[in-house]
Amino acid sequence: MDTPMGAVIVIGTSMLLSIAGLLVVRRYANVDWLKRHHEVASYFFLMIGTLYAVLIAFAIYVVWSASKEAGTNLEHEATEVADLSRLSMAMPDPVRRKITPALMEYLNAVVEDEFPGMEQGRDSQRTWTAVQDLWDVYGAIQPETPRLQIYFAESLKHLTRLSDYRRTRLFASHGTVPSTLWYLLLSGGILLILFTYFVGHESAWAQAAMTAALAGVLTFSLFLVWSLDSPYSGVASVTPQPFRLELAHVAARMPK
Repeated sequence: MDTPMGAVIVIGTSMLLSIAGLLVVRRYANVDWLKRHHEVASYFFLMIGTLYAVLIAFAIYVVWSASKEAGTNLEHEATEVADLSRLSMAMPDPVRRKITPALMEYLNAVVEDEFPGMEQGRDSQRTWTAVQDLWDVYGAIQPETPRLQIYFAESLKHLTRLSDYRRTRLFASHGTVPSTLWYLLLSGGILLILFTYFVGHESAWAQAAMTAALAGVLTFSLFLVWSLDSPYSGVASVTPQPFRLELAHVAARMPK
């Protein structure tokens, strides 16, 4: 359901349910009786609404910041691959012929296997193997000159950072909003809708329109939190485009 059409369905359903609940209450509750509770209901609605607004704003800020950090982390990871590819050009041709295919396999594994896997909440064994192959390739290098030793030492630094960025990406793919906060957000939104039923407006349909609008805004806010909480899947997901771009650059540096 984490698609634009899914968002429309979820939001539309919540609006219809809020209208249905209001019509049921208005069928069995007298308008005069509701008006007598109007002042008390309004007081609690304002108190809970203010607290809920702060809570939902905080949740959106947290997941939005995490989503931006996930995108930045992905760009850093792709940059490390680019740096390794450039540094490999100083290596002897036999070594380059091992490094470049290993880098291309890593990029392909992330794009073709790991990103689809992260959408389902799992990592990729193919990518784990590609990372290990990279370490094996560099572990077998024996730089013989001071110049090569400098390039080799710098390459190991970038390879270490590449592994670290990948682990950070995997950790971020599991989301940051705990289940207890989700319970609070959902129950708070439902409670706000229920409080609107105690408003004794003369026109039931006018009140239904206002209640539906509130339900739509609340549901859309929750959907936004849910979508951004998984930065590598859903409507506002981070794409592997930096890896696709770098794949072409690494392939262009393949030794002839």
